[in-house]
Amino acid sequence: MFDTTKYFPRSVDSEHPSQSEHNESLSLDHVVTYDMVHNPEGRSPDHSVIEMTSEADRHIGHDVTSSPQLMIIFEEGDINSALHFIIESVHNPFASNAVAMVLVEEKIRGEIVERILSKLHPLSKFVAEHPSYLAALEKCHTSNFNIIRACISEVAPPMASPIFVCDCTHDKLGSYPTGVVTFHTFRNNQEAIAISQCESLAFASVSIWNETLTGCYDLVAALSSSYFFLNCANVDLSPILKPHKAQKNYVVVENGFHFETLRIYDNFKAIVFPIGGQILPDIEDHKEEHAAIFFLEA
Repeated sequence: MFDTTKYFPRSVDSEHPSQSEHNESLSLDHVVTYDMVHNPEGRSPDHSVIEMTSEADRHIGHDVTSSPQLMIIFEEGDINSALHFIIESVHNPFASNAVAMVLVEEKIRGEIVERILSKLHPLSKFVAEHPSYLAALEKCHTSNFNIIRACISEVAPPMASPIFVCDCTHDKLGSYPTGVVTFHTFRNNQEAIAISQCESLAFASVSIWNETLTGCYDLVAALSSSYFFLNCANVDLSPILKPHKAQKNYVVVENGFHFETLRIYDNFKAIVFPIGGQILPDIEDHKEEHAAIFFLEA
């Protein structure tokens, strides 16, 4: 089942259980526990079953076969949390709202690749024998694409490894979903925007990991997606469904998240980010519509 966990607060040596060895137990000394941040509905005990609908899709309203997610990871982002969603997606690439494309800041590329390699396990039979995955794998071999996959010693044939294809767009691998995740590096926002715009996929949502939030709104303005999750992913969008549908500028804080809807140029966007332990008054009852953001008119 595709995990719907939304956010893992950054802490020293904090790693999601999915990134730990199977025989490890969680330390009772951790201030933040998995259960504290995990979706209350939990995870199915049958990990081989791929959930084809998710809470995010039910709220967003996108067809599950056309809802790829873009992830952008900065050096200042919470790598532990971002890696959870990457690893989940590459093992279940046909799941709803799976990450289809990853952009990693150049400074942390080596660290990200090293940590990805240590978490790759054999694919389920459903994914390994899926025609789209097999076609994409054949394209990788015939086109000599650079790929990231588990070492043979870890996932030996005939078992299939999850695949990241470097510096490649999905149209070169087949029709989406291809069963693989594309992997790119960037040095600044301009490069991240240019790489994203070269991809033919229309991303249903974008997850941006940069805890300083520096430049995040530049990406929101430049990318064509409608839903942006900053330092989180797959958050329930119920608090802003009505204003987003009505295309009204709106802000509300609920369940520890900041939600806002606003018009940027000719597009209407929804933005979500966690506010941590900060407690703010509920502004849901504010009736006055928020003013447009004039700096974008410059």
